Amino acid sequence: MYDDPAGDPTEDPAGELELIRPEDFLPPNPFPADAQRLGFDRFTGDNGALLAVAASLDSTKVSHRIVAWLLLVVVGMPVPLEVWQILR
Repeated sequence: MYDDPAGDPTEDPAGELELIRPEDFLPPNPFPADAQRLGFDRFTGDNGALLAVAASLDSTKVSHRIVAWLLLVVVGMPVPLEVWQILR
């Protein structure tokens, strides 16, 4: 806010204000481009958190591959269990 007796006190005399955006303080978005197009970000909830973990995995590291397979089993296991329950 500028005190200018001749004009509006909220008007910037130079005509430009330097605005600080929240994105300036956040780390870069770790999600792949297709997830970003769908609107996922780190604040999406459980699905967003799971996507953030999966997006941060590096396929060249063995430990990350193990974690990816474990995530695949944990996320995919309810489907065969439900089918088995129906057919039983």
